[in-house]
Amino acid sequence: MKYSRKLFWSRLDINIKSNEKNNEIIDKCFYEVQLFENKYSRFIKWNYLYNLNKDKSSQINWELLSILNLCNKVSKITKWYFDITILPLLENIWYWIQKEIQKQNIWYENIEIKDWMLFLHNDISIDLWAVWKWYMVDKIFNILDKHFKEFIINFWWDIKVKWKHTILLEDPYDDKKVIWEIILENSSISSSSPNKRKTNLWHHLINPKEKKSQNDKIAIFILHKLSSFSDIFSTALFVTPLKESINILSNTKWLDWIIISKRGEIYKSKNLNINLY
Repeated sequence: MKYSRKLFWSRLDINIKSNEKNNEIIDKCFYEVQLFENKYSRFIKWNYLYNLNKDKSSQINWELLSILNLCNKVSKITKWYFDITILPLLENIWYWIQKEIQKQNIWYENIEIKDWMLFLHNDISIDLWAVWKWYMVDKIFNILDKHFKEFIINFWWDIKVKWKHTILLEDPYDDKKVIWEIILENSSISSSSPNKRKTNLWHHLINPKEKKSQNDKIAIFILHKLSSFSDIFSTALFVTPLKESINILSNTKWLDWIIISKRGEIYKSKNLNINLY
């Protein structure tokens, strides 16, 4: 049975190997995603994130605390190339305004957490658009895992499976073609590529140090048991310069990965088995 719904300006597909309808469980999955969107989407006025960015402080719950802690760890690993405070850059570069980038107050170190309070210093704002999918995919997986032996979650090309499934990966030059296939077993795969959200001048994967779109790669795929790691690292290492991202991944033994450079060169982790088309 396949269930689909548009959420977070994307599409969530849940495929369950079962002939029985399970509307109550599936509705719970969609409901959890909708709750998260209502609270943390920057496109919804007067929600938690909107008020946080406006007031620059708020109480913080364990859910957001765990998300920010992981973001902080990934930022350190990538030498601060991954930064959730780049909202001003996204708005200037990508969202309807194409002009010379102005100086903006960004940097992850301007986020302070103290006594269950969150403070945004130096007039920064945060954006959780780069992290919402992985958090929700893992959450949905935990719900389904209690009821089903085999299923696939696909949230805008962030995929997590229970049991064993063959996944076809699209060609970043042509989304109607398949470039290779890979077998996932109780794990997840996430990808980052500029071909889904771009303008004539820019795309959404921003290098916060250079304050511009990162253009030395055309795609990156990360595999891990948890979607939280596969997704956040696919974004973080795309916006990191190619040489540094390969060096980080080569020294990170708990991730499998594939990178396609702008020149079409393919780099991958040593033990990753893929069938190249």
